[in-house]
Amino acid sequence: MSGATAGPSTITVTRRARALPLNAVLWMVLCALFVLVAHSLGEARGLKVSEYWSGTISLVGFVFLGWYSLRKRSLWFSLRVLRMTGRILPASWQQGTIVADRLETWRAVHITLAILVALPLWWHMSSGLMSLVEMLLALAVALLLLSGVFGVAIQEFLPPAIEAMPEREVRLQDVASRIDATYVEAEEKVLGHPETLVQAYLKNLKPVLEGDRIASRWRLLGATLRRRDLGAEMCAQWRQGAAAQFGDDAVVWKELVDLTARKLNLEHNAFNLNFSTEWLTFHIVLAVCTFGLLIFHVLSVLYFYGL
Repeated sequence: MSGATAGPSTITVTRRARALPLNAVLWMVLCALFVLVAHSLGEARGLKVSEYWSGTISLVGFVFLGWYSLRKRSLWFSLRVLRMTGRILPASWQQGTIVADRLETWRAVHITLAILVALPLWWHMSSGLMSLVEMLLALAVALLLLSGVFGVAIQEFLPPAIEAMPEREVRLQDVASRIDATYVEAEEKVLGHPETLVQAYLKNLKPVLEGDRIASRWRLLGATLRRRDLGAEMCAQWRQGAAAQFGDDAVVWKELVDLTARKLNLEHNAFNLNFSTEWLTFHIVLAVCTFGLLIFHVLSVLYFYGL
């Protein structure tokens, strides 16, 4: 049998079979409850964790959290680890190692650790008065955690909503290309028709086809959350009375309105794509600032108090 007709490799089949779904939002809630219960039990039993131990555990946790971002952008370390384990581990164990290195697994660990690291950090912040740098660091960590929770919620709930939309392009350049093609198609379709239809097109539809983001961001967000067909909703006013107004050209007018609705839905599609990723830019910038404050905090502690 030729290579073109061969089935998927054993590794691919195994990885797909073991790709278990994870309700990330529910998992975050469970982890947060664990942190609250563990902290409450620790206080009830008089547990005291030193500043150095709680700070060290928090620092190690933040380093592992940052490693996820590196793993998403580079396979250099993972490939070398998998090559090494492939030489020393049995085949069945190696399959498990490959599954453990999947981005889905890294994401699950990242989400879990991001919540659990709040426990040693809570102990560390309760150890005494905070300086200005420590207050800024605490604020940055809180914002970082909140932005991460917000991002996970978007990743969990936005894709099903997008799947219900009429237009579902996955790249912004594809959306822009289809918007341009829709405008060209409408311009060609209106040629050679009566003046009444042309004037109605120029007055009502062309401004929408030429415009940039006709609907407001809040309206687009509301349409996403309610899973509404925004194009059909906004174009409903132009569908009424078409037969009486345009007669035999009513079919052409309907096609022009459909093209306008498609353009609006493509704009909605572009909004959803941007909305699903814009939070990540803020999260990454905040993470870099947090690590900068964290390094400054550690160096200042070592300088003023020593090891």
